[in-house]
Amino acid sequence: MRNLRRESISFLVLVLAAGALALAQTGGDWQKSYSVSGKASLTLSAGDASVDLHSCGDCRAIQVHVDWRDRRPSDFSINEFQTGDHVNFELKEKVHFGIHIGNWREPQVTVETPELLDLEARTADGALRVNGVQGAIELHTSDGAVDVSDVGGSLRLTASDGAIHLHNLTGTLDSRSSDGHATIDGKFTALQVHTSDGGLELTLNDGTELNTLSRVESSDGSVKVRLPRSLAVDLDVQTSDGNIKCDLPVTMSGYDSSHSSGHNLRGHVNGGGVPLEIHTSDGTVSIEAL
Repeated sequence: MRNLRRESISFLVLVLAAGALALAQTGGDWQKSYSVSGKASLTLSAGDASVDLHSCGDCRAIQVHVDWRDRRPSDFSINEFQTGDHVNFELKEKVHFGIHIGNWREPQVTVETPELLDLEARTADGALRVNGVQGAIELHTSDGAVDVSDVGGSLRLTASDGAIHLHNLTGTLDSRSSDGHATIDGKFTALQVHTSDGGLELTLNDGTELNTLSRVESSDGSVKVRLPRSLAVDLDVQTSDGNIKCDLPVTMSGYDSSHSSGHNLRGHVNGGGVPLEIHTSDGTVSIEAL
């Protein structure tokens, strides 16, 4: 009887230990802080996790926090290191076999950085949000919504599938998206915007002064562009299958409207300036005044 009790107690201890281990595998967020002394730079790769990066102002550290949510930490590997003021962080899912039934939430990576930051961030399948930083920003996402706001400097964005929302940008923009509606506004010095499949709404805020040829292009979708009344540009607007509507006064230098070639409008706004090309292969182009 005494041996039976010992075996029962031992079994209960093992059960409790297994339960504690399972709890530890599903909890215990990962976090780390990296001190910087000069301008910070960050290379971030998050796989299928969502990323929320925002500025902490004049702080002197990059802080990374991983919320595992419905996933086990043991399913992922984290590779991270710091060299001077540069931080490299990679979250990668381990290769595993088997079938998962049901829905789960991928991890959430939250990053807090100084306002002055050079950034390269990549996600494979997860939302990407960046707010309040200034510097050279390069973003890549394969599948997931992109939300960027209050960012200045130079922004390069490559997105394959998901809605694009870029708000209150300052500086230069190079945005290329494959599938999803794009809404963009800011005060720009140059821009290259291309979307393959989805509508595009672009607002050039007051204070925009383009200093080099800029191009807005959609392969399949309508394009709406809002321009300051004082902006001086040479317009070249073209649509292969759709109409052109322009509310701004334009000194015409050319207009072509034929069944075979679509519609093309060329002219000077406020005496002319650097070229601004707005082209769509299939959709209406609408130019409105702020």
